[in-house]
Amino acid sequence: PPSPPSPSPAPPSPPACVVKLELVLVLDKSGSVRAEQSSLLAFAREMVSQFRLDATEGARVGVVEFSSDAATLTPLTGSLSDVLTAIDGASAAGGGTSVSDGLELGRAEVNRGARADVPRTILLLTDGVQTVDGNDDTAIAKAAAVKQDGVSIVAVGFGGANEQTMRAIASAPSSDFAFFGASMDEVRQHFASDRLCELAASPKAPPPPPSTPAPPGLPPSPPSPPPAPPRR
Repeated sequence: PPSPPSPSPAPPSPPACVVKLELVLVLDKSGSVRAEQSSLLAFAREMVSQFRLDATEGARVGVVEFSSDAATLTPLTGSLSDVLTAIDGASAAGGGTSVSDGLELGRAEVNRGARADVPRTILLLTDGVQTVDGNDDTAIAKAAAVKQDGVSIVAVGFGGANEQTMRAIASAPSSDFAFFGASMDEVRQHFASDRLCELAASPKAPPPPPSTPAPPGLPPSPPSPPPAPPRR
């Protein structure tokens, strides 16, 4: 009898996201992250692995961690192995939460040696509100300065983070550039596809033009003449 047909081959895995991009991950390592830190770092590895890293035609990635202060784990690089090694070398969770410090160092790293005309993006991941160097308003003000500098922000919160703060930190539209999940598992599921690649490659809405005063109105119409007296 004829041999049974061969089983269909497994579908190929989706190709890596090939896009020119300067991307810095800004990762919370405050004390409240301790229980989720291994999942948070796994998420960081998953996000980086979605891209084709290449210093010329692909993405370059840097990594910053923050608690009460911020530190650089790796500057922008086109080496995937260097980025994964840096993520694996993240320090143990502990300390307060200074989102503004993380954003400021993220901006410095994404601008340092950035290629001309290549989009710059920060992916912020935090589980809490700002407790050091101010409060959430401080973080929102810092994010506004970063965005004014032409850097896009993808703001991802989980656990105790404030969803409204994440939306205020994120680039517009926040429906795309902000996400809040109850846990890291929910965050990882949301970004399991090439969602970050889509955001990185999508054209950003231009900032609104500065408001201009309305043109002066026309001079008022002359008063109507009084009605003629009725004829008798």
